[in-house]
Amino acid sequence: MRRVMQPKAFAWAAAALLGVGGAIAVKLVLPPAAVADARARWHNTLIDVSASLGLKLDALTVEGRTMTEPGDLLAALDAERGMPILSIDVAQARTAIEALPWVRSAKVERRLPGTVHVQIEERAPYALWQRSGRYTLVDREGKALVDVPDADASLPLIVGPDAPANAAALFESLNTETDLAARVRAAVRVGQRRWNVYLDSFEGGITIRLPEDDVAAAWARLAGLERAHQILERDLDFIDLRIADRLVVRVRKDPNAPPEPKAKRASAPGKSI
Repeated sequence: MRRVMQPKAFAWAAAALLGVGGAIAVKLVLPPAAVADARARWHNTLIDVSASLGLKLDALTVEGRTMTEPGDLLAALDAERGMPILSIDVAQARTAIEALPWVRSAKVERRLPGTVHVQIEERAPYALWQRSGRYTLVDREGKALVDVPDADASLPLIVGPDAPANAAALFESLNTETDLAARVRAAVRVGQRRWNVYLDSFEGGITIRLPEDDVAAAWARLAGLERAHQILERDLDFIDLRIADRLVVRVRKDPNAPPEPKAKRASAPGKSI
């Protein structure tokens, strides 16, 4: 007795054939262009048949999305409801989704008969990069995410062309002294070699000049001085930690104090001034 393949079973069989690349018996005696054309026509025929038997995109499910806009995901997928689900190139869709600003990695899979499932891992903002009068969120790896209109007090402010790429290493060293690190409001990259960090306020706070190397040791020295002598409670303009065995500080000048008198220059003998 002959068995008749049911429509749904036929659709699954079509999907299987597509999965093996439509390996039809085309002899290599044909020119390569003709072989490619035959395979393409066979592929398109199977897609049309699968769609007529119900393998159409009916639902899109997304897992892990918080900051990525739904419209950006749809545009990256380049898919719409009712299209043949087997015509969606999941590898190409994954590449397009991973190019979105917030997306670190993505997985795209077809769940037959009619669902495409997208799982994404998003990047987390790590610092706020100030450049040319605008603010940009960056992640721990230094990747620029999106521009934002204003500063965000919950994120450290970083300044400098190469600041995003070096910020994670800096804050890893600063976080070894948690109490002191909690007072850091901004970090400015100097000469693409070292950092100045600002305590309590970017404008008006104490500037800490850090060395190029062994930042953690210099930072621990400052933390020890603060615990022993409350050095940061003084009205200081900056503390220079660039020399390992020396501490250089400058007291902030009182803007209301009268100016200091200028020293008079002594005249040479026989000459008037």
